Amino acid sequence: MVSVNTPHDEASRELHLRVGTAQRERALEVIRNAAADERITFDELEGRVPRALAAVTRADLVSVLDDLAPAAEVDAILGLDTPIGEGPGYTWDDPLILEGTGWKQLIIAGEWAVPPFLEVHSSIGGVLLDFTLATARAKVIDLVLVVNDWGTTTIVVPEGWGVDTQATQVEVSYIETRGVRTRPQADKPRIMVRGRTSGQVKVKLSDDKDARKAQRFIDKGRPGMPELPRA
Repeated sequence: MVSVNTPHDEASRELHLRVGTAQRERALEVIRNAAADERITFDELEGRVPRALAAVTRADLVSVLDDLAPAAEVDAILGLDTPIGEGPGYTWDDPLILEGTGWKQLIIAGEWAVPPFLEVHSSIGGVLLDFTLATARAKVIDLVLVVNDWGTTTIVVPEGWGVDTQATQVEVSYIETRGVRTRPQADKPRIMVRGRTSGQVKVKLSDDKDARKAQRFIDKGRPGMPELPRA
């Protein structure tokens, strides 16, 4: 009798093959999406990410994704040859860094493309991240705060976005969330905020006042704002 090998049998025999950056990044996206859908906890997310980053073979990634995706989808992930994006912000170890300078508040507003990995640095002046007109490139946005000032970090999002601040460390102040749910509406992105700040963190939905403030900032040429990829 002649045996017939199915595509999945062939994939199983290739589990010893080594994986590259593209496969690891796609696996990270699956893990982050699972956290956004609350299929895994934030602690589980933190535990699986290093395993995906350290994966050497296809078998390593299968062990991370086995309970998150059907076999056919895992096979597609393992066979992926192209990265999900290029440049800063599209890999875990090369985030898009937003850095404040001088005494002025770091303001990010207007139309821009938000990659999945962001890191904010500020030592004085406070931070305003306005995502109202932004376009998210991934369902989950990993936002790390490295804010060593006593000011306020304000995160403004449009209706339907989710913001999770459970992993954020605030040294002497507090975290305030106004009308923004942890879990986003269907097809909307979720921002996972972590890191540390010496000041306070405010998360709010965009309103008319925010829109007017953002427009004035844009009309002035967005002074002090770093060059960012446009949507």
